[in-house]
Amino acid sequence: MAQKNCNDKIAISLRNVSKYFGDKKTIDNISFDVHCGETFVIMGCSGSGKSTLLRIMTGIIKPEEGEVIINGKDIVRCSHQELDEIRKNFGMLFQYSALLDSLTVEENVALPLKEHTKLAPDIIKIIVKMKLSLVGLRGYENYYPSQISGGMRKRVGLARAIALDPDIVFYDEPTSGLDPVVGGVIDKLIKDLSEKLLITSVVVTHDMMSVFEISDRIAMVHKGQLIAIGTPEQIKNSTNPYVQQFINGRPDGPIDFFKEDIGLKEILGL
Repeated sequence: MAQKNCNDKIAISLRNVSKYFGDKKTIDNISFDVHCGETFVIMGCSGSGKSTLLRIMTGIIKPEEGEVIINGKDIVRCSHQELDEIRKNFGMLFQYSALLDSLTVEENVALPLKEHTKLAPDIIKIIVKMKLSLVGLRGYENYYPSQISGGMRKRVGLARAIALDPDIVFYDEPTSGLDPVVGGVIDKLIKDLSEKLLITSVVVTHDMMSVFEISDRIAMVHKGQLIAIGTPEQIKNSTNPYVQQFINGRPDGPIDFFKEDIGLKEILGL
């Protein structure tokens, strides 16, 4: 994927961020910048800390150490009111779409517009139709989530994520649970929306096909540490054995699941 022209501007900056759960350090002194307009992918094994990083970047949880600077403000030290204002510039696509089953597709997409704007109902209806058109779901306004496929629910979630024309969209495992073809559709939407709407995209995933399809830059996290960052080409050519094992899906290497997964060890009697 080609680099965009606005990469000289920083959209998100993490500085020496660390997070603890109890006495366990799940994020260990991580620093990186996400450039305006790029698609920045965070990859890693399950339990590596990538989802914790996403929650820190969206302000859902606070790190014990470090800074997370968005729009010139450190959201770690913002008041709840300031954080709410900053979050109006965010969109979020959740791993399982997080649609409300009791609401129609139209009502789900309209939720952020109703909550954060004073637009008239007829204007909201027009905006919802526009957003659904962008994800290829015009005409599905009156369907309920239970009446559409998993891939379509993801697209509804994406339409909702861009309802307020955000500067930044966060994606949590956007292709999880989807077959390769539908996953490819979601990848194409992420790329197209990023380019057409000049959105900065932060994607957490372990889907390697998706990683190299959509990314401008990639960061790999392992055991809470940032072990590699670079363009897709740089990551593919990395000499780091952890990176090579992960991107090639090799069972043998420095990432030893049998040693690291206590539950798995107990099951296998190791």
